[in-house]
Amino acid sequence: MIYLTNNQFRRYILRKFAITFVSAIILSVVPAISVTADNVKQAIIKQSVAMGVEPAIMLSIAKTESGFRQDVKGASGNVGVFQLYPATAKSMGYNAYNLDENIKAGITYYKNMYKRFGSMEMAVAAYNSGPEAVKKANGVPAHSRSFVNRIMKDYRYYKAQK
Repeated sequence: MIYLTNNQFRRYILRKFAITFVSAIILSVVPAISVTADNVKQAIIKQSVAMGVEPAIMLSIAKTESGFRQDVKGASGNVGVFQLYPATAKSMGYNAYNLDENIKAGITYYKNMYKRFGSMEMAVAAYNSGPEAVKKANGVPAHSRSFVNRIMKDYRYYKAQK
């Protein structure tokens, strides 16, 4: 245990208060750096290439999941650009609340689903409804068909943009 004298405790509290107070002033005066959809797209492309995944499919997923916005939170607790559950991201070693890590986690998860199922459509279906649902349906589950179709349409669009 650590014991503090009254003076040490007061100095500690004052220091904490000063840091909090100064941080609040800075945050209220300095405008937040906004992350645009173009910034997010560029980060997805860069990370996809680095991780050996086709950027067009990841851009398609991010567009549908969040419109390239990190601040999006789903009703069931999914967060960020790739609408990941924090526990899923954490299980892969990532923080879903951090933009860069959300992107890496989304790409990693898709890549894992692709390795498991062997096709883009099945990987997208597993991304959407989970691998067990795809396994149980022995294909794309009915509730994921429109999601998969939307992703594949956007994929063809992004692929043609090269």
